[in-house]
Amino acid sequence: MNDYIEALGYLAPELALTALAMVILVWDLLKKGRDSSHLGYATVAGMAVIAWMLLGQWDSLGDSGRHPETILGMVVIDRFGTFFKLFTVGSLAVVALYVLFDKRERKHGIGEYYFLLVGAAIGIFFMVSTNNLLLLMLGLELLSLASYSLAGFHKGDKRSAEAALKYIVFGGLSAGVMLYGISLLYGLTGTIDLNAMGTGSEGVGLAAQFATSPVPVAVAVVLVLAGFAYKVSVVPFHFWTPDVYQGAPTPVTTFLAVASKAAGFAVLLRFIGALFMVEGVQETVMAYSERIGLLLAILAAVTMTLGNLSALRQTNLKRMLAYSSIAHAGYVMIGLAAMTTQGFSAAVFYLAAYYFMNLGAFGFLLYFEGAAGSEDVASLKGLGWRYPVVSIAMVVFLISLTGLPPTVGFYGKLVLFYAGVDAGLAWLVVVAGLNSALSLFYYFRIVKSLFLAQADDKSGDGEPGLGGLIAVLSVATIVVGLFSGPLQRWSDSGTESLGLPPLEESK
Repeated sequence: MNDYIEALGYLAPELALTALAMVILVWDLLKKGRDSSHLGYATVAGMAVIAWMLLGQWDSLGDSGRHPETILGMVVIDRFGTFFKLFTVGSLAVVALYVLFDKRERKHGIGEYYFLLVGAAIGIFFMVSTNNLLLLMLGLELLSLASYSLAGFHKGDKRSAEAALKYIVFGGLSAGVMLYGISLLYGLTGTIDLNAMGTGSEGVGLAAQFATSPVPVAVAVVLVLAGFAYKVSVVPFHFWTPDVYQGAPTPVTTFLAVASKAAGFAVLLRFIGALFMVEGVQETVMAYSERIGLLLAILAAVTMTLGNLSALRQTNLKRMLAYSSIAHAGYVMIGLAAMTTQGFSAAVFYLAAYYFMNLGAFGFLLYFEGAAGSEDVASLKGLGWRYPVVSIAMVVFLISLTGLPPTVGFYGKLVLFYAGVDAGLAWLVVVAGLNSALSLFYYFRIVKSLFLAQADDKSGDGEPGLGGLIAVLSVATIVVGLFSGPLQRWSDSGTESLGLPPLEESK
């Protein structure tokens, strides 16, 4: 009994998040949907408490960066998972503030909004902290179910309903494909633990299967990777992204583009690392990683190119940012394709950089949806001079998304490019550089509309609180870019806690 209670202590952040979800649900029922803003502030306060708990957990993990035992046989406590939990908490806090600041959302009786957001976060917490494929699947489905509901939250909006329907159909299909791949892996190896599969401990593993039946193993791995590719919007599993991002409420789109995408990449990094890269993986299995790396490199090149080319044609800002997020998924894939500790660390750093610039970009969209009443780039004409603080902040985000100094996006792409070149993927780095130059055309079309075009009509007032939050994110985008050392050390520490070879050896 004492061991069980001690184990629950390691799950304190997850338990606190679950308790917060229950409090929000009951509180909203008691209030009967009246004045739900107090739920938003309670959510932000709860995120602050959970972040404090996670920081304490980070410090307690010592030099190894991970707890030596698996909690309850399923949950892994390490700095990698803690990093992405902190990422999720930070994202959810900003999204909750976006909901509070959005005047139009106040008309929808949004008490359940916060419950669904916290429920999605619970799914993410378990996804990023397990090597057990069953718990991974359960966390993914919890995240997905909450996301489906959030995408269709505006019940009277045809676009929102269409977004939810498409998300459910494609999400259900991808989950089925992924589950089939997991069942194949289980049937071949006799275990659902990723570490046991890769290292071949306890008489199970992939090494023997590669020798006797490599084709079923390849099919199983590809099916699981296809499920992950859907979650992070990698071509050819990206087709749901523009329609869902455009139709969903903007705060929900922000959550899907930042927290949900980062969680998908976190699980993909853990999956690939545990199977093919951790210390103790058998040589036969590790050799197979070269083929996986080549597959990921090809997907990265196609994804970033298609995303940027499609974004060039968009006149709707929300849809443009959706294709931009697809392109950035391709950039992150460079780190995965490297199949090195350095590459994984670069991918983690870039996801953290993406936090600042993409949250800010969607905040700008939310601000001008309220001020201009439209999502079209043409509706921004001349508004840069009318709203200078928010518009200059957006210029900073666009510079960072392009990958220009002195922003965090520049340093993020730089470490990705270094990792790619060191891994022998110079051709992929060249493709990424050309795509970054290409993205300049559609990003700066927004700047042109803001500052170099004449305003067509008068716009309404923007939300001051939202504008202030966007300004803070823009300052953080520059400051973290100039002083990237602390974030780089956190990325390195989180990556090495996966049990990968030391960073110095992988370079």
